[in-house]
Amino acid sequence: MQSSNSSQSNLLPHFRSSLEKFSSAHSTFLVLHTLPPPSEPHRPPPLRTLHVLDSSFNPPTRAHLRIALSALRSSTYPKPHRLLLLLATQNADKAPKPAAFEQRLAMMTVFAQDLLDKYSTSPSQNTSSYEANRDDLAVDIGVTKKPYYNDKAVAIEESRQYADAKTNEQPQQVHLLGFDSLIRLLDRKYYPPDHTLALLNPFFERHRVRVTMRSQEGTDWGYSSDQERYLEVLAKGGAENVGGKREWVERIELVEGEGEDVSSTKVREYSGKKNWDEVEKLVGKRTKEWIENEGLYMV
Repeated sequence: MQSSNSSQSNLLPHFRSSLEKFSSAHSTFLVLHTLPPPSEPHRPPPLRTLHVLDSSFNPPTRAHLRIALSALRSSTYPKPHRLLLLLATQNADKAPKPAAFEQRLAMMTVFAQDLLDKYSTSPSQNTSSYEANRDDLAVDIGVTKKPYYNDKAVAIEESRQYADAKTNEQPQQVHLLGFDSLIRLLDRKYYPPDHTLALLNPFFERHRVRVTMRSQEGTDWGYSSDQERYLEVLAKGGAENVGGKREWVERIELVEGEGEDVSSTKVREYSGKKNWDEVEKLVGKRTKEWIENEGLYMV
């Protein structure tokens, strides 16, 4: 992993080299960078919760930030906890454009710096102490060759990256999704050759999903009540005819979205017009500066 002492100018060569090695390796999941860097010889206590924010990060936005911070500040999940920002080098729906993977990984890194700053200066839901948040979180930047959520979860476990060295016990993964991603997760077209949701049984037996509802009324996903109704239908057996189980609802937490929805497409459009004030409103200062300095999304 790269030292935190490396300057941002070293991020692209580091990630470019790491991606080349990863592409030819047998492993299907790898952590490429950690913020803050692990201290030696300090050994952290066994991890209990791994929050997984899996996205194309093209670019990372304030919506990603809100989803992650909301979960990290929640008292629902036991600590010690950790956040994994995960990028799939094979995506089920999206080709690797317009930003190259090494650019996205670099943006994920500066995004993680913003996230850690925000996390350390606001109290969690179960404490009023600001100081309590400062030293209990690390953020990993990782890649996987698996395009589907259930396979990604398996790849993370099989890597043993987060297993307790003494007991081999694995932390519970909590996958952080927007509502549109929940729709994709439960769409049987992604589970060939039989196209059955039964393939998700091991995923829901071991892991949880935290879904942030789309906050803007009248979007493609309907009003908040429509999104809640989607889970109600699942709880009544609405997906049993395609291999789903009603008890999966007990492993899905549906939470209200905070702030306006942020469109990555809109970020790219503003970047193309060099409207940096609007870009910063959507992605934050560090990510905006990276996009501007690298000339991303200009074409």
